[in-house]
Amino acid sequence: MRFKEGDAVVYEKTGTQGHITKIIEMDGKTWAELDATGLLYDENVLEPTETRADVEPLKKKEGKASAKEEEVEIMEEALKEGDLTVDTSGSCSGAG
Repeated sequence: MRFKEGDAVVYEKTGTQGHITKIIEMDGKTWAELDATGLLYDENVLEPTETRADVEPLKKKEGKASAKEEEVEIMEEALKEGDLTVDTSGSCSGAG
């Protein structure tokens, strides 16, 4: 296990930053839930940050219902621009 609850991390593909609220072992993988999105990330796609002060969760934009919606919007934009591919093999990272 690379991380523990409370660790500050970043998911570099989307720039999502947050603190780990929960560690879950499932199907032989370790997943970390981030406070900024409430989503699970494969621990292998997260990078540590130096201190908790380095990380600010996603800010709620006016008119947005949640940080999760902002995360979805960021990922959809990356897909449109070709900066992100979708792994449909069932072993992808992110919520699951």
